[in-house]
Order: sequence, then C-alpha cells, then structure tokens
Amino acid sequence: MDKILSVSIAAYNVEKTLEDVLNPFCASKYKDLLDVMIINDGSKDKTEDIALRYVKKYPQVFRLINKENGGWGSTLNRGFKEAKGKYFKQLDGDDYFSLENLDDFILYLNTVDTDMVYSPFVTFEDKTNAIMRVIGAYNCFTRENTYYIDELSGFMPAMHDITIKTDVLRNNAISITEHCFYTDVEYVIKSYNSCETMSYYERPIYYYRLAREGQSMSTSGVIKHYAEHEKMLFTVLKYYKENVHIEAKNIAIKNRLIDVCNMQYSFYCILPTNSAHKKEFKNFDDKLKQYPEFYSKIPGSLIAYLRKNNFNGYYFISKIKNYREKKNKWNFFGA
Repeated sequence: MDKILSVSIAAYNVEKTLEDVLNPFCASKYKDLLDVMIINDGSKDKTEDIALRYVKKYPQVFRLINKENGGWGSTLNRGFKEAKGKYFKQLDGDDYFSLENLDDFILYLNTVDTDMVYSPFVTFEDKTNAIMRVIGAYNCFTRENTYYIDELSGFMPAMHDITIKTDVLRNNAISITEHCFYTDVEYVIKSYNSCETMSYYERPIYYYRLAREGQSMSTSGVIKHYAEHEKMLFTVLKYYKENVHIEAKNIAIKNRLIDVCNMQYSFYCILPTNSAHKKEFKNFDDKLKQYPEFYSKIPGSLIAYLRKNNFNGYYFISKIKNYREKKNKWNFFGA
C-alpha cells in the first residue's frame, strides 16, 4: 500500500524518551500507511540500539537513518529527501503523537489533498507528564472544508500544528539551516509560504514537552544558544524579503517575525551583563536597521532609551527588563 504519512523523528541522545515516541505507531491499526523515519543525528547514547529493536519488529513501519550530527534542521533536510508518504510531519525525539487520535488522523489524511493539514497540539510537563493545555483549536474551521491560505489574513501556525504535503516541500526546494537551534521558525515560515490550501483536523496530534532543562527555550538554553537564534532570525528575514509576495501571507509572516525580533531583544536582556554582551546587543540592533519595517516595531521605552543613548545604561536597563519579564511570568518554554 502507498504510504500516507511520513514522520521525521529528530533523534539525538533520546534513549530516555524514544520508546514513548515510537510506541503510538506500534499500536496503530494502519501501520502499512505509516513511514516513520528515526533520524539518528549522531547520538552517543543507546538511541540507535533502541531504534533498531523497533525496525526489526516492524520493518514496514520504521526506518533507522544514521547520519553525522548536523542539528535539528539537518534531520528535516534528510527527512524531506527520504520521505515516502504523501504527507510529512516532524516529531522531536522527546515528544510524541496522540495514541487516541493517530489512527483517525491517518484516515483523515487519506481523504484530503490540501497542501497543509492543520491540527492543534497539547503541551505536557516534563517531570510529571501532566497535560498543561491544548493550543490552536479553532471553532471557525471544520474538517470538511478546504481553506485558501491567501484568504486567511494573519493566520500563522506553529511547527507542532502542521502536516505538509511532501511534494510541496520538494517542489519548493525547502531547506533548513543546519547546526543551528530555533530553526522550527524557519521551517514553519518556508512551508507556510509554499502552501496554497489548508484543511483542518480538529483533534490534537502532537504532544509537546515543556520545561525540560537544557531545552533551547529554557533559560539555560537561551544563554547557550542566543547567537543561533539571531542567525536564524536574519536567515528568515532575508527569505521574507526575497520570497514573500502574497499580501495575506506577508501579514502573517511579518507579525510572526516581529515576535521573533522581540524575542531576540528579550534574550539579550537575560544574558549575564558584561561588555561583550553589550557590544553584541548593540551590533544586533544596528544590523536590524537594514529591515526598517521590523526595527521600527520593537516596543518599549527601555529599548528606545538604549537606542537614544548609544546603549549606555545597558547594565541597568537589562536588569529592569529581565525583572519585569520574570514578574510577568514571561517564560522561555513556549507554553
């Protein structure tokens, strides 16, 4: 039978969670329609051994693809190339898909032919596995209709929401930056911009783990990888300038990128305050000037003060802004 859904699992040192990731696929009644690629990104733990057990037991479902470490984006690029299914969905090696809804989702994919299938997702807490909330459920959409993305002004999905037709990814030569964190934004924007039609599946499929220490959106992760977030941002700003031409998509992508710009300013404000970070912060602000439609949208009197005073007062302003964000319970976990 033809494969309906290819799942690209980004697997790097995920021996503790990989079985939880793979088990829902084993329980499916429609295994023959699944193409699950376990893309081992140079793991140094038992990720490969665990994956091989599943490949041997269900060779029609699972494939192990070993590669040198190249980061999250490299697993997607390999997945785009290797996918056998009509549709493509990404899954991180510490998250999982809904056991209850997976089979119905596979059947649904077999009935539609849109470029993108949107579905809400669920967040759960790392240590307790407690379900936090469902994100992205809309009463204005129904599973029976086809929607044209250029008519959905301002609508922008997250990485966990989207399932993309594999031909769309390949025909538009979508490629994601490698050796770089935070490239889920790049994946969503490039995929979204390449799609014309969307259908809506109302049940959550993706379960996203929150608050694991060391995640890219944890405070420690931000301090370690803030420069990669900046690299991703300017990569996508360049893509936006050169490739986004439809007005409705322009509005949605621009709003998303304004959020990403604001996030980078927040990242700089939680870094340890020193002269090196002050210089980097100012250089980032200067570089953003080449995109005035984004530079002008950064809100707040504190950033305005820094710009007006050549970033003098950085140490004091950074501490104030960091305190305000913590007080307002601004978090770095994407919740």
